[in-house]
Amino acid sequence: MNTFSLAPLILILPLAGLLINGLVGRRFVDANRTSGERLTGWLATLMVLGAFVVSVTLFISLATNGFEAWFVPLFNWIDIPAAGFQVNWTLQVDTLSVTMMLVVTGVGSLIHIYAIGYMHGDPDFSRFFTYFNLFIFFMLILVSGSSYLVMFVGWEGVGLCSYLLISFWWDRLDKNGIPANANAGRKAMVMNRIGDFGVLLAMFLLFWTFGTLDYKPIFEGAASFFEAGRMVQFGGASLPIATVLTAVTALFLLGVAGKSAQIPLYTWLPDAMAGPTPVSALIHAATMVTAGVYLLVRSNVLYEIVRESGTLILGLISTPDLVAWIGALTAFFAGLIAFSQNDIKKVLAYSTVSQLGFMVAAAGMGAYVAAMFHLITHAFFKALLFLGSGSVIHGMEHGHHEVAHGHEGGHDDHAEDDGFDPQDMRYMGGLRHRMRTTYIVYMIGALALAGIFPLAGFWSKDEILLHAQTHSLPIYIVLALAALGTAFYVGRQLIMTFFGAPRHAAAEHAHESPPLMTRPLVVLAILAALGGLLNVPYLSAATAERNEMHPQGFWLLLEQWEEHSIPAFELSEEGLIHLPHTPVVFSPVVAGTSLLLALAGLGLAYLTYRGRPKTYHEPDRLARTPIWWWSVLPLNSLYSKGFVPLFNRFAAWLAYKVDWAFWHDFIHDRVIRDMFVAFADFSSNVLDAQGVDGLVNGAGAVTKRLAGALRMTQTGYARTYALAVFLGAVGLLVYFLVIAN
Repeated sequence: MNTFSLAPLILILPLAGLLINGLVGRRFVDANRTSGERLTGWLATLMVLGAFVVSVTLFISLATNGFEAWFVPLFNWIDIPAAGFQVNWTLQVDTLSVTMMLVVTGVGSLIHIYAIGYMHGDPDFSRFFTYFNLFIFFMLILVSGSSYLVMFVGWEGVGLCSYLLISFWWDRLDKNGIPANANAGRKAMVMNRIGDFGVLLAMFLLFWTFGTLDYKPIFEGAASFFEAGRMVQFGGASLPIATVLTAVTALFLLGVAGKSAQIPLYTWLPDAMAGPTPVSALIHAATMVTAGVYLLVRSNVLYEIVRESGTLILGLISTPDLVAWIGALTAFFAGLIAFSQNDIKKVLAYSTVSQLGFMVAAAGMGAYVAAMFHLITHAFFKALLFLGSGSVIHGMEHGHHEVAHGHEGGHDDHAEDDGFDPQDMRYMGGLRHRMRTTYIVYMIGALALAGIFPLAGFWSKDEILLHAQTHSLPIYIVLALAALGTAFYVGRQLIMTFFGAPRHAAAEHAHESPPLMTRPLVVLAILAALGGLLNVPYLSAATAERNEMHPQGFWLLLEQWEEHSIPAFELSEEGLIHLPHTPVVFSPVVAGTSLLLALAGLGLAYLTYRGRPKTYHEPDRLARTPIWWWSVLPLNSLYSKGFVPLFNRFAAWLAYKVDWAFWHDFIHDRVIRDMFVAFADFSSNVLDAQGVDGLVNGAGAVTKRLAGALRMTQTGYARTYALAVFLGAVGLLVYFLVIAN
């Protein structure tokens, strides 16, 4: 079975959805809101479902055609014959890209269905789904392109969509009159542009070195350059290929830090929760923020060559080890920051930053399959948790409207009345009785995130921990502590949201969300429960020996699948590089330790928050704990209290001193204006008045004097004219006589 020719449909379908909704969607909604919302919402959803079906057919085609990558050319994008430069827009259908396609379209379609119910009544309903389809379109470009340049088009496109959807409610002000949503969108845009600059520089270096930006020629060229010990010429200087690739991989890491919210560029992601909850689930949990992980995995050859070469940055650390440490530290610190959050979505936001740290750390340790495994399971349970939090917010808002107005009203992610915030967990409590379905599915997602056996998070997180124990004990310790912190903030969130007594009338009157919102939650809960089966390790060394080279079977399914798109495995078999050891046997010690840490974290959360807080006014118990890091851990304050004021002062200096005082007052007023006025005065008073006017007036005066002299000859008497004629004739006679002689 070969359906690779259908690959372009994964882009055509969401493109068609966004064009239709963008051009005529609002007309449908304005004509009849009920049918218009149904039409525009389901149109966008069906386009994504169609792309999911195409992705499934590509999955089957790869499985039945030896897992060999296929390249589907679309068109010649850039062609400069004189320079010998050509870029083709080609789709690369391999096991890695298809995995991402399935995640993006599968989870994305469920979130689209949920959003139909969640966004009901919003005046910009059709615009929302236009942006949603636009995001799917760009995300699929990112994961399906056969070159870094095509990938970068998608990379920038999803950044644009993130900005548009974070600031979707751009006109709403917070209680201080600040356009918080618009500011959050701008913050995300600025942070991501910093990372994008790194990716651009890395692409420039790759093109200079290899003369192309296509994945396959770059990876093959890097391997051959490294094997031959070739040098790369930069003008009069030459550098070893390992040094160039060290710079490339370090610049890629900067891009990863921006897109996947790692230290130090992670602070945009919590603020991104200003957007509608489906946006948080799709873009800022399941898909876009994993683009950095995809970039690391796709560039595996480059990182492994750097690791093999032993090249260090400033003689201190290699880029793969730097990637691993950045990921581990982000996982740890972001998890601790989640302790102090009361906004249900911001807890999940910092949790996302932390879990992305696990993935980045895995990629840095060479555990590329483990990184992808956690990426997939995280998409399941984190999308479930974000959508579940949206269901909670929806229920709290309806409960508040019922209390305040005696009837149900529309939803507003940031509705506030007398301090009430539907996203603040301090106002919740006891919701397990009011929102039973949401409670059950949320519990499954939360326990999967905590790493409780046998849910998906247990298997994927433990695989990363097992790699860390094998690769680097310090990184293992940091990640293990991060896992403990994960369980603690998960337990805290569950207790504050669903257990205890309601702490606000809105919680007492909360209602379960409609089936259109809860059914996708059930599907995601099933995936969060069973997703670990995708890559179950061998349960014993004897089983591994019997299945040496792990042929097709139940064990390590994802590894069997992904190894065909990770050339580093092949280079390791050839002996060119030494890929870090990949554990394939279940480790009871690591699994038992991580499970105990998860249970300990949940237990500590129970002991700390059992029956607390009793009212929404009661301060958090940890806030009263005199721990030194409590005041410094929220590193976001470095942005809000350090970077932002510094930036504002710098911006004010640029605005008032550089722009206004120097550029406007001095350059514009003194230099440009005064010089212009002086030149204008000189032109008017000297060049024009004395020069041009002098020439014109002088010519007039000469003409006037000449005319005055000639006028004396005009008397009006005939005798005078006769005398003149006579004198003229005499003159002519004399002239001819003289000539004749």
